[in-house]
Amino acid sequence: MIPTSVILIVLMLLMCAALTSLWLDARQRRVDRQLEIALPAAQAASLPSIRRAETAARWQSIHRFTNYNPDVTYTFHPGYVLLAGVFAAGAIFYANNLLHFPVLEVSVAAAVVGFLVVRGLFKWQERRFANQLFRQLPDAIQLVTSTVRSGLPVNEAFRTIAREMPQPTSGQFAIVCSELSLGRPPEEAVEAVYRRTQVSEYAMFAVTLAVQLKSGGSLAETLHTLGETVSQRVALAARAKALAGEVIFSSRALSLAPLIVGGLLYAINPRSVDLLFTDPTGNKLLAYAIGSVVAGHFVIRWMIRRETTL
Repeated sequence: MIPTSVILIVLMLLMCAALTSLWLDARQRRVDRQLEIALPAAQAASLPSIRRAETAARWQSIHRFTNYNPDVTYTFHPGYVLLAGVFAAGAIFYANNLLHFPVLEVSVAAAVVGFLVVRGLFKWQERRFANQLFRQLPDAIQLVTSTVRSGLPVNEAFRTIAREMPQPTSGQFAIVCSELSLGRPPEEAVEAVYRRTQVSEYAMFAVTLAVQLKSGGSLAETLHTLGETVSQRVALAARAKALAGEVIFSSRALSLAPLIVGGLLYAINPRSVDLLFTDPTGNKLLAYAIGSVVAGHFVIRWMIRRETTL
């Protein structure tokens, strides 16, 4: 049986690790800003970083294990995600004051819940990032088409996107412009966006650029056709999400129904609900019910996402 003091010490260490991660990231950002001021962008991008390469190789398995993608611009800093995992694990220990499960089982459950919260938040932000890129891609292609029709090269169109488009598209094309300044072909730079974000429409964009730039022809007309195709895919995805809105609402209602019904039963007859908190068998039934509702909610969401994905 693990002492409560040991559990509290572990939670405090995890919280300190998350806070340290936030502090180190803030310091690294200050160093990067000073480096950008001191060195030109192309020269800074071309400088080899052996330490960064070794760190990336060392932490790659951890990133894969936690669903963390360094190439994605997250809405919430990874340190805050770690704090959310720590708070979720702490909530499990706090709830155990009412349920009175063995400490070892609660520790395992808290570790699993914290891990799932971290993975889920990273995956949710990555999916949101990809959806934003997907919705903004038709406007980006339209801007490239207009620029090419006016007689300017594709590189200038990418610079215009990096300046005028909102995030996250502008950030990705800023990386593309940096790679173009180092001599990378446009189609390979756009393909790198697909490899970083896994948005399949960027692969279509890269293939279109590669074929037209190597074989010749009207690049503007081909990009215009591609833009219409991507716009139709965006509209189709929005329609599929709208049609799935009823199922999404039903899944949320089913997830909240046990909580609402339990609250009404407790208001009518508290003794019928107290057994779930005082009796060992009631504790097990309550834990099983909570786990079943949460698992069912995420299974329904996974089924909806799988059926509505283009």
